[in-house]
Amino acid sequence: EGHGTGTSAGDPMKVSGVGSVFTDSRAQDKPLIIGSVKKLKLLKIKSNIGHSEPAAGISGLLKTVLALENGIIPGNPTFQTPNPNINFDQLKLTPTRDSIAWPTVPFRRASVNSFGYGGSNAHVILDESRCFVQPGLVPHVSSYANVTSGEFFEVEEEAGSRHDSSLLLFSANDTASLEKHFESLQRHLANPAVKVQMYDLAYTLNEKRSRMFYRSSLQIGHLGDSPPKIGFIFSGHGAQW
Repeated sequence: EGHGTGTSAGDPMKVSGVGSVFTDSRAQDKPLIIGSVKKLKLLKIKSNIGHSEPAAGISGLLKTVLALENGIIPGNPTFQTPNPNINFDQLKLTPTRDSIAWPTVPFRRASVNSFGYGGSNAHVILDESRCFVQPGLVPHVSSYANVTSGEFFEVEEEAGSRHDSSLLLFSANDTASLEKHFESLQRHLANPAVKVQMYDLAYTLNEKRSRMFYRSSLQIGHLGDSPPKIGFIFSGHGAQW
């Protein structure tokens, strides 16, 4: 995942540099797949989300993390005509217009490179998380993953085997942002496709978010502690007909 200048002179130089470092030991039939968060006319996130200017490096980083997690290398639908000054075959490099499955490898690894306006350069090497997670542990839980229960927030374990209640922590830089945080979470949980275990939600909110000045909390118990919802009342006087 490279910087990419989008210029006729800059792109060949950058691609040649990548090839000289990464592809000497690669087989000809296993070329390195390259991309760019900016204007490199090969594989770019710009065709998906637009150019994020000073945040382009972070956009490329997030794109690469998602590619590692999902095993999918995003394509560039706007890629049509290769730069004639780039010899992809000789450099053992390849762009891709369509999203493709990550090649079968012992583990997934990607590099992200980005230049600053003043000439600074940053390079990050990312490995997929399963290389660092103990066997049997789940490194990531999605809100949209299927769970055995069709009920929101239901804890699968027997009562007392896990926490009887969960504490949700919220924080923001001002009261307006805090209210928006509440509203955003409410909309997310109201989505019928979302199935969330309460302890997973509590852990993410409490441990994986920055703690800011304005804070609030909410204690949530088991669904069994909630009063049942009344959906129909039978009066006995025939009104139900």
